[in-house]
This record gives sequence, structure tokens and C-alpha cells, in this order.
Amino acid sequence: MNATTPTNRPMPDPNVYFGQPILPVAIVSICLSTLFVGMRIWARTIILRVFALEDWFIILGWMFAVATSATNIVELNFGKGRQLATLGLPTLTSFLKVALAVNIVYILSLTFVKISILCLYLRALNYPYVRIATKVLLGIVVVTHLWILATLFTVCVPLDAFWDFTKHGTAYCHPYGIYWGHSGINIATDICIFILPLTVIRKMHAPRREKTALYIVFLLAFCVCAISLARTLQFLRGMLDPTLDTTPDTVIIGCWTMLEVNIAVICACLATIKPLFTRLLPSLHSTQTSSAITEVSGVETIGRARGRRNRSEISLRSDVAMDHTGSWKEAEQPTTGGESSSGPDRV
Repeated sequence: MNATTPTNRPMPDPNVYFGQPILPVAIVSICLSTLFVGMRIWARTIILRVFALEDWFIILGWMFAVATSATNIVELNFGKGRQLATLGLPTLTSFLKVALAVNIVYILSLTFVKISILCLYLRALNYPYVRIATKVLLGIVVVTHLWILATLFTVCVPLDAFWDFTKHGTAYCHPYGIYWGHSGINIATDICIFILPLTVIRKMHAPRREKTALYIVFLLAFCVCAISLARTLQFLRGMLDPTLDTTPDTVIIGCWTMLEVNIAVICACLATIKPLFTRLLPSLHSTQTSSAITEVSGVETIGRARGRRNRSEISLRSDVAMDHTGSWKEAEQPTTGGESSSGPDRV
């Protein structure tokens, strides 16, 4: 049995190491997110020959997700998984520098992924109230996440006071409440982003199988919210009980961080890789033109513009349809007296 201090915190032991999960979690999460980004790029560039703004943003999000996992691995070289009391001052200084880098690339990854998803919504959802809500949410995401980044770059003023303890007496460092604000903003915006399309799917004139598949895609995205919440609770656990040895917590938080950003990238790709599966498995594609959704410029487009005054009519935008082989073909557009269609948006 290990000796303990009066606060029940274990005595420092250089042989204690909890960092084993970091490397496998990093490798698996990077491989999975890279696979889905690769499928998205293949579907968009090779099959659909379209590459839009949201695709560039998801690539940036994926790059910073890989950087998040990579910096967690780098932290292992500077004491992650070991008791901080066993680290020498130079090692602890390097650990804190890398820890700050982890948080910066983590926020950058989530920011670009959220912007990518919202840009996709703007291309795919034609209901006026949804488009307005998406634009408002996009503005909120940009402003709040820029604020988060600003607080990270000014975590201490001067910045080197974050890892140079000799400057703590004269430097300003943000209170912990700032970081709870970070978590609250991340979770709140995640929930809003994933709830937004659910308000539209139930109104669609589409086969039950298609609607169920869309519900599953967007509900899977709530895994990101759950992981973000678990990560926050792990932080809170160490804050509320100072008697705990938080060495394992840093590893658990690192694993949650890597999973969150890489699963966010995967969820952002799910709605865009249908053309790839349609090409590989043609039987999955329905050629019915009565559905409320269709493939337009490589995205599922929901809703239809009927004239200039009503963009919320639920019907098929079928100016362009995909045949069973996954190639594009022109589809007949039925018209009635006095109606005009604005046609599909080409972005």
C-alpha cells in the first residue's frame, strides 16, 4: 500500500504511469477521421466533381484534429500520465507549453468543423426560418470561438507566465471560470447545430427509410455533445476534490479531447458520402422523384423554392437527379400554371 499525504494524495512515485491509452486512442481516431475525410473528398471530387467551401473547412478541421492527437502524443514525452510532482522544472515547463498548444489546436479543429457543417446547411436547407437560424448560429460560432481563442492566447499576460512560475506574482492569469465558459459555449453550440436539421426532417415528404436514416445520422452527432460533456465533468472532478490524484484525469481528458475532435470530423462527413456508397452499392439509391430530398451539387437538398415568395414548400428539387449508376442526369421538372421554380442552387 502506498503511503499517502494528509490530503489522501499519493506520495510522488516516478514509476507510476497512466499514459498507456493515449497512443492507441490517437492512432485509431486519426485513422478513422482520415478515412471518412478521404471518402468525402473522393465522393465530392471524383464522383460529383464538386468541391465547395464546406469541404475546405472540413479539411482544416481534420488537419487540426490530427494536430490535437499528435500534440497529445508529444505530451507523453513531457510527463503526461506521470505525477506532476515527479517532473523536473524543465520538463514541467515543456509540458505546460504543449498543453496550451493542445487546447489551441483543439478549439481550431472544432471551430472549422462547426463552420463546415453550417455552410453545408446553408447549401442543403431551403426553408427560410432554418436558413436565418443557420446564419445567426454561424455568426455566434465565429464570434464565440474567436473569443475562446483570444482567451487562450492571453491565458496569462505576459503569456510565458503560464509556464514560468517565477512570474505568477506580477502576471495576470484568467480565472478558472473562463474555461467553464469555453466548455459551455462548445456544448451549447454543438446542441444547436445538431438540433437544427431535426426540425426539418419531420416535415419531409420522403420514404420512412430515408427519414430514419437522416435521423440516425444527426442523432449520432450527439455523441460529440456527450463526449464534450464527459470531458467537462472530468475537469470538474479534479477541481471539486483537491485531495484526488489528478494524474489519471489528464490522460482521460486527453483521450476525450482526441475522440471529440475526430468524431466531430466523422459526423460532418457522414451526410456527404452517400454518392460514394451509391456508386459502390447502386441498390441503395432510390430513383423515385416524389421524395423531398435530392442530390444537388453533392449534398442532400431539402425543401424547394416556389417562385420568389415561398421557399418553404416541401417538394422535390429535381432539376438534377442521380441515376442508379451514380452519374448525373437531367430530370423532368413538372410545372403547373402560375408556378415557377428557382432551380437548384449551384455553389
